[in-house]
Amino acid sequence: MTKRWLALLLSAFVLTGCASVGLDSSGSGSDGQSSGSAISPPDCSSSEAEWDESSGVLVDWSRLKDRQSRQPDVDGGRWYPDRTDVLIPGRNYGPLIPYIGDQAYMFNRWEYAGEVQEYWSDWPNSFYGLMTRDGEIVVDPVYQSVGYCAYGKEGSLPILLLSKSGPAWEEFGNGSRYAVAAIDGSWITDFEFINYTNRGNQLFLLRPEGCTVLDSAIGEREDWSWEELGVSEEDLPETLSFLQWVTGLTWLDQGVYLGQKDEMGSGVNWEEAQARVFQPETGQIYWIEQGQWDQWCKEDADRRWREPEVVTGQDGQMVITVDGQSYPLEDTGPDFWLYVLRGDFVIVYPQDGEIEYLYRLSSGERILEGKSLHLITDLFRPEVVLPAAYEQGVWTVYNDRMESLFTLQSTRQDQWIRFSLQDGLLSLHDDSTFFGCYDLDQGEYVFFRNLGLGD
Repeated sequence: MTKRWLALLLSAFVLTGCASVGLDSSGSGSDGQSSGSAISPPDCSSSEAEWDESSGVLVDWSRLKDRQSRQPDVDGGRWYPDRTDVLIPGRNYGPLIPYIGDQAYMFNRWEYAGEVQEYWSDWPNSFYGLMTRDGEIVVDPVYQSVGYCAYGKEGSLPILLLSKSGPAWEEFGNGSRYAVAAIDGSWITDFEFINYTNRGNQLFLLRPEGCTVLDSAIGEREDWSWEELGVSEEDLPETLSFLQWVTGLTWLDQGVYLGQKDEMGSGVNWEEAQARVFQPETGQIYWIEQGQWDQWCKEDADRRWREPEVVTGQDGQMVITVDGQSYPLEDTGPDFWLYVLRGDFVIVYPQDGEIEYLYRLSSGERILEGKSLHLITDLFRPEVVLPAAYEQGVWTVYNDRMESLFTLQSTRQDQWIRFSLQDGLLSLHDDSTFFGCYDLDQGEYVFFRNLGLGD
C-alpha cells in the first residue's frame, strides 16, 4: 500500500501550504458585568480612499485618519476574574461564541541536506477564545481554531470543535488535536482527536488509540481500540497517515472507511485493493474493493449536495427553477451566471462584467447591485438569510426587507471582510486588523478587538 499512495502524498505536500492559528486577550472587568461602553458602527459618510500613485509609491493617506478614529476595543467583561485557558464546563453560559483575540506570525526552522531552512508566514495566524452572547470572556484566546460541524444543508450541530497544537502530538497527524464541546459549554472532551466526520447528529472521531462515536446532543460516547478494529500496532502509523493525508475520513450509510489492507508488492491496483469498512451500529468490520467504496462515495455526494435549482433561458431571460417552480429574472440574458441562491435571494453576474446583481427570487425583481455581494446564512437557522453588499468603500448588511442593519467603512482598498451570523449576532473580521461581534437587535458591538498586525 505504501508505494501506491506515496506519490499522492508527495503531490499533496507540493500543492498545500501551512495554516495555524492562535494569542492573548485584554478583556476588561472582573465581576462578570459589562465594562465596555456600547458603540455604534463607524461613520460611513466619507468617500472611498483615493490611492495616490503620482510619486511611484502606493499611498493611502486615509489610513492616518483611521488611526485617530478607529473603533475602540469593547467586551462584556470576564466570566472568571483571572485568565482562563480551559473551558470549565458549566450550564449558565448560554451559547458560546468564538472570537479572535490576538494574532501572531508563524516561524519554523528545520535542517535539510545539512542546511538550516527557515519559514516565515506571510499572513498572521489567529488565536481564538470563547465568549457569551453578551461578550463576556469565558476562555482567553488559546485555541488554534474553533469551528462548527455542518449538518448537510440543514445547519450546524450543537457543538464546537476546538483545536490546539503541541510537540507532544507530532507523532501522528500534523501536531494538532481536537476537542469537542457542547455549544453551551456544558461538557467538553479532552484534546484527543486527530480527525473527525459526522453522519446526522453523530460524530465519528479518530484517535491515535482508536475510534470514538459521540452523540453531539448530549456528549455520550462509545470507544473502540485499534486492536478491536483489526489494526495491528505495526500497521497503525501507516493506517493513520493514509486516513489523514490520502483518503480522509468518511462515514456513509454502509459504514466508516478505515483504510486498506497492506498488499504491497502484490501488484493490486487502486480499484481492486481491499478496503476496511467499520459499522459503528454493530461493531462489525468487513472488506470490499476500493472501487466499490469510491462508487458509494460518489452516489452519496450526488444525493446530498445536488443543487435543487435548474438554470435555463426563456425569452432572453435567465429562469431559475426550484422544486418545479420557475422564476424568471428581469433584465438578465443568456450571458448571466448564477452565483449563489439562499432562501428568497439569488445573486447573479454577467460573464463580461465586474458588477454582481441581487434578485428576489419570488418576484424576479432586481433589488441591488454592487462590486461584491454576499448572502449571510444563520449557522443554526438556515432559513434566516441577510444580504451584504460592498460599494464605494462601504460594507452594508440588510434584513430581508432590504433595510440597512449595519454599515462598515473599509480602511483600505483591498480589504475583505468575512461575516458569520448566529441568532442575531453578526461576527465580522478581516485578514489582519480587527474582529467584531455586532448585535443587530441592539444596534451595538458586544465585542471588538483591534488586532494590531495590519501594517
